[in-house]
Amino acid sequence: MKHHAAFGLAMDDIDVVVVEDSKPMQTILRSTLLSFKVARVRTFDSVDDALEASLAEPPNLIITDWRMAPTTGYQLLRLIRHKHMEPLCFVPILFITAHGTRPLVDKALRAGAHHVLVKPLSPSTLHKRIEWVLHDDRPMVLESSGFYNIYGIQKLMDQQAEKMKSLAAARVNHRTAVQKRAEVDDVVQEAFDKKHQQPEEPKIIGRGFAQRAKKQSAASRHIRNGRSA
Repeated sequence: MKHHAAFGLAMDDIDVVVVEDSKPMQTILRSTLLSFKVARVRTFDSVDDALEASLAEPPNLIITDWRMAPTTGYQLLRLIRHKHMEPLCFVPILFITAHGTRPLVDKALRAGAHHVLVKPLSPSTLHKRIEWVLHDDRPMVLESSGFYNIYGIQKLMDQQAEKMKSLAAARVNHRTAVQKRAEVDDVVQEAFDKKHQQPEEPKIIGRGFAQRAKKQSAASRHIRNGRSA
C-alpha cells in the first residue's frame, strides 16, 4: 500500500493542476492557490488537456470541477485511478461543484476522490482542505476491479449510508407519532368543546318553596278577612 502523491509535503512544495471550464473560476482558483505560496499552478479548460499534461508531468494535487463537457470530472477521476495510469493513480483529487448533493458526494468518494467542496468556495476553506489532504495518511489500495482507491472508504461510506437510513427512519417515526398525538388532541378538544356548548336546563322550584308560598297566601287571605270584619 502506498500513500497519495501529496502526503507529507509542505504547501510550498506542491504542484497543483486545476481543471475548470469557467475562465473566471480558473482565475480565482489560480490567484488563491498562488496566495498559498504553492510551488506551481497549472490550469486547463478540459479534462483531455489536463490529462495529457499530467501524464507528462504528474502533479501532487488535482483540483477539478465536476460538471464539464465532453469529459466530466468524474470520468477524469476514473481514468486516473486505474492501475495502468501509475504514478498518476496516486494523485489526490479535490472536486469543486455547485451541486454538492449527497448522492454526488457518495459517488465521488466511493470512486477515490479525497474531498468534495461546494461553490462558492472561500480561500480559507480551500486552504484547510488542502492542508488536510497533505496530512491524510490513508493509503491507496488496489481493488479487484483494477482501480486504486482510498483504504477503508467503502466501509466508511456504507456505515454513513446505514446511519442516514436510521436517521431517516427515526424522522418518519417521529412525524407519525406527532401526527397521531395531534389527532388525539383534536378528538379530546372536540369532546371538551361539545360538553361546554350544551344549553343549561331550566331551574325547577322545589316542593318546599311551593308549599311555603301556598301557606303565605292563606295567611294573607286570613288577615284581609279579619280586617274587613
